[in-house]
Amino acid sequence: MIDHDLSFFSGERQVAQSYKDIRADHRFRYEWADAIIPARGHGLDAFCGNGYGAELLSRTRSVLGLDGSKEAITFANEHFKTPRTLYAHAYWPFELPHEAYDFVVSLESVEHVADGVAFFYALVKSIKPGGYLIFSTPNEDLLPHVSTGNHFHFRHYTLAETLQLARNAKLEVIAWAGQDCYQIDNDRQGPLLAESQFELKLEIPGQFTIVACRKPKARQPLLSWPFRWS
Repeated sequence: MIDHDLSFFSGERQVAQSYKDIRADHRFRYEWADAIIPARGHGLDAFCGNGYGAELLSRTRSVLGLDGSKEAITFANEHFKTPRTLYAHAYWPFELPHEAYDFVVSLESVEHVADGVAFFYALVKSIKPGGYLIFSTPNEDLLPHVSTGNHFHFRHYTLAETLQLARNAKLEVIAWAGQDCYQIDNDRQGPLLAESQFELKLEIPGQFTIVACRKPKARQPLLSWPFRWS
């Protein structure tokens, strides 16, 4: 059974009040996205949590952060507000404007949604032609959902499924990386690895997959939806 507890101290959220105190594996994903997305422009951080990632991205861009937790949005406004961030409460499913954003970042989000494909397509449709989408999700190949005991997730996605999400949406995959975060003890998720082991590794599968995509400037129709995994 999925736990929809969105409270700030549910155990599923980063709760530090400063960027440097956010757990390193989470920071590294946003820093990877920040290095790929061009400076300037206006974008969306979907499921932004307490706002630390939007704050980072806003150092060279303007960012709208959306999250389903009112507590998280209040916290973001208190601790991670900048002149170029706007935080708002939105519980999925919500409507996004069509082709409005130069980039969308949505890290560790799709696994929290019952219909991850519908959520992913909503993100894609909100990006301008030529815009960027950076997303990540736990890798079912190396971090099976059943092994984690994570009651906040609906499912994990294999590396092939994660890349196929982008390709089915006619996105160009610019780069992908793997990241390991946990020890595996007797086929179960164990304690965190050392921070030095959180580094993202290009095109090497890890317990988490992060993908950088770009929407073609020439319009291409999406595959007929809904589709199902074969």
